[in-house]
Amino acid sequence: MKLQKKLALLLAALILVPALASCASGEKETEKADTAAADTAPVETEMTKATTPDTLPDGLDFGGESIRIIQGKSSEHDDEIYVEEDTGEALCSALYARQTAVEERLNVKIDNIIHESDASEPAQTAITAGVDDYDIILGAQWRMMKQSTMGLYMNVYDVPYLDLDQPWWNQIFLENSALGENRAYYLCGDATISMLRAMGVIFVNSAVYTNAIDTIDSLYETVLAGEWTFDLMHQTAETVYQDTNGNGVQDEGDIFGYASHKISQTDYLVGGARMVFTEYDADGLPKLVINNERAIGLYEKVYKLLNENKGTFILPGSWEGELQGIDMMKEDKLLFLPFRAGMTSYLRDMESDYAVLPAPKYDEAQAEYSTMVHDASRVLAVPVTNNKLDATGAFLEAFGAESYRKVTDVYFNTILKEKLARDQYVAEIFDIILNGVYFDFATLHSYALDSIGQIFRDPNGTFASRYQSKEKGYLTKLDELIETYLGEN
Repeated sequence: MKLQKKLALLLAALILVPALASCASGEKETEKADTAAADTAPVETEMTKATTPDTLPDGLDFGGESIRIIQGKSSEHDDEIYVEEDTGEALCSALYARQTAVEERLNVKIDNIIHESDASEPAQTAITAGVDDYDIILGAQWRMMKQSTMGLYMNVYDVPYLDLDQPWWNQIFLENSALGENRAYYLCGDATISMLRAMGVIFVNSAVYTNAIDTIDSLYETVLAGEWTFDLMHQTAETVYQDTNGNGVQDEGDIFGYASHKISQTDYLVGGARMVFTEYDADGLPKLVINNERAIGLYEKVYKLLNENKGTFILPGSWEGELQGIDMMKEDKLLFLPFRAGMTSYLRDMESDYAVLPAPKYDEAQAEYSTMVHDASRVLAVPVTNNKLDATGAFLEAFGAESYRKVTDVYFNTILKEKLARDQYVAEIFDIILNGVYFDFATLHSYALDSIGQIFRDPNGTFASRYQSKEKGYLTKLDELIETYLGEN
């Protein structure tokens, strides 16, 4: 913006030079010159997301080349890359406009390949065999980054036309998935809407809260004051519990304060506490730092919530178990449910109002709210067998840019307007959730690091004993991963 303004002023000055040189010819001609300068000087306009430029050169034409993108079949994310038609629904229209703009701009055609399981499996088979079947792989983060020691994917910094400093590429993800100087193999950001859908949040049944505690506005005010903590959630969940069927047993007939299974839903609480698993040393290499007092304290908090809080209902560790939690919310039998932001689609027919909150802080000393993204969100990668890197890189850059311009805001507006439009706090809360997204090298590569990111799941014993029993494996796998990233094996 400053550069544009300087250029505008310079141009105006150049136009005025002849007028200044002939000022002796009279005031009338000077006025004409001033008017001409004003008429021809560029008008500075405000930059918006929709008008943010990219750095792709004009005139790129790839002659109708097919961009072969493989992704796994998913009821939640099948529209991530391609939709068959514009149905008129807001998000679908935005997705369709994105793909059309990219195809027309570059003269390419998206070949959307759906695999019955995750894309990482057929990708590994083809790439290992040296077969050029796919140009881009879009797969679940945990599966794709588990493959980091296999040498399947290109360093994204070597892909032509990619401008990884642009806002449509998630900078925190890049910084925390990379090693050394400009060495990373995966991308996420506006191009991968699953990242937004997979943000960890806490759903709140407003009716249950109002009946047992206070107005839902009071809870929002607590959040905005920075006082929404793990201990407060724990205490509130216990307070809300009611043995509504009077049988003296905690069962499905009661009203519970908190429900989750003991596996991936636990991760959102770890994210809320902003647990740091790794830090980079002076050479830019990750070192494990998770074995500390904060981790010990969180492990104990999670244990007590899942095993000692009378207001907690433990769900089966399955998709069916997660849907059971949704049903409890709809039936006004549950206050708090940790889940992915995209699960609002399952609450559309809920009669009672519900709220969405960030995951709670570890304690009030924590400066900001923090958000962990579920590891089933998808990442992009370019196989080392790719033989049309120019077209692939240009496509990825244009696709990311158009996603930023056309899709992201529509997605958030869709979430906000489907059920929660009358809630005055929702827009601000979702900003907090999105701004709190963070990634950690160890959790991103967890399944290549002996599942270190899952250390808080199903807690028993102590954190120290669990960590010590697995530390050797963690360190060995980390060394192996570093060697692979740096090309030393």
